[in-house]
Amino acid sequence: MIDDLYSYHIFDHFDNILKNKKKDKFLVSVSGGSDSVLLLFLFVKYFEKDNDRIIIVHVNHHLRDDSDVDENFVSILGKELRIETHVGHLDPNTISKGQSVEAWAREGRYDCLKNILFSTNANWIVTAHHANDQVETILMNISKKTGLFGLGGIKEVNNNIIRPLLPFSKSYLMKIIKQYSIPHMIDSTNSDNSHYRNFLRNNIIKNWEEIETSLIDGIKMTANNFQDWQESMIFFVNCFIEKNSCTNVDGSIAIDKKELKNLPVSARVCVFQLLTKSIGILRKSDYGNIKLFFIRDSIGDIYHAKNNYVILNDRKQIIIKKKKSIKTNQLELMFGKNYTFDGYEYSMKNYIKKISFSDDSNDELVDFDFLKNKKLVLRYWKPGDRFKPLGMNGTQKISDLLINGKVNMFEKEHQTVITADDQIIWVCGHRIDRSVRINNNTKNITRITRVLNKVI
Repeated sequence: MIDDLYSYHIFDHFDNILKNKKKDKFLVSVSGGSDSVLLLFLFVKYFEKDNDRIIIVHVNHHLRDDSDVDENFVSILGKELRIETHVGHLDPNTISKGQSVEAWAREGRYDCLKNILFSTNANWIVTAHHANDQVETILMNISKKTGLFGLGGIKEVNNNIIRPLLPFSKSYLMKIIKQYSIPHMIDSTNSDNSHYRNFLRNNIIKNWEEIETSLIDGIKMTANNFQDWQESMIFFVNCFIEKNSCTNVDGSIAIDKKELKNLPVSARVCVFQLLTKSIGILRKSDYGNIKLFFIRDSIGDIYHAKNNYVILNDRKQIIIKKKKSIKTNQLELMFGKNYTFDGYEYSMKNYIKKISFSDDSNDELVDFDFLKNKKLVLRYWKPGDRFKPLGMNGTQKISDLLINGKVNMFEKEHQTVITADDQIIWVCGHRIDRSVRINNNTKNITRITRVLNKVI
């Protein structure tokens, strides 16, 4: 089965792209169409003595009345080849208003593949994208006013997805399919030009190839050139990040704003894309909005980015942080015990005979007699909280204390306080309340400390 020069050419490429993955397990996405079935047969031949490393996955989008026929075909194929086969299902009723069917199908398909990848402990998702798909993708991206990363098109290896047929044209692959009469299904919607990709394939590229026979190879090489430029830009931007950024104790990344301004706006956007892991997933509107964020340069401005990242324009820095849900809102404290809360370890030890004051704002001495027999609670601060700061007359809002201390938004989100019967006695890491200060009448002393125990 499949032992001609065409397939050997493909296998030479497999050797290159799979050379460090010879012990991995591969999830082959099989729609039932000619490309994906050929990919499966090539993989079966390539791993002929080790086919248990191949898993077939078919995703039924239920967009056609005959979609179950494709599902049955793939299931039978899996049985005949004695390869583990999984089928995923999508519900068209979940298509959002205004969402394109193609986008919904693509996102749902990859979500399904990733779920099966996880459940089977496989290492890679393998799809049958080829050079013609690359051309279609680039033309679609151009029509959407794409940037540099869109012009590079589809990547052959991207995270845990491999597209081993990407260098080969559709006509090249069809020669193998016809020569060996490889069975496959024909999707009736491929002729429906209301789908943008079909329109490009049937009306633009097909006619263009009749005039320019080297079209596919030409655009494929252009995509490779753009990918080389992408890699070069990423290299230099990573050098910039390494030199001009630091990681804060809360896990956020701060970049020197003065140095960032020296970069062209597009390079600043690339810095943002690398730090938010959003290379290749920004839409035109996303790209425009982040450019505007940098150009406007308004202190306190916040940008909510992809992948649940938030960007803050602080006074001297741009701060990027991934938002995390806060699991614990408060803890009741007991003397002599240690507590972990939001990345810090807190402790309260009473009756210290030798007083040793510390310059560390996370280490405070307070009057034990004020605290005894009271309910002590560690919690996050909230709007409206007030206390009587040591060294000041009257009360102060905690929000004002944090503003005066130039505490940024991310730090404010994690600011904690300790209360005694609901009275705030310590704004942690900043100031204790006047009521718990040590004076000449103090008989018993408590030391309250907090130590960073991990990046949160």
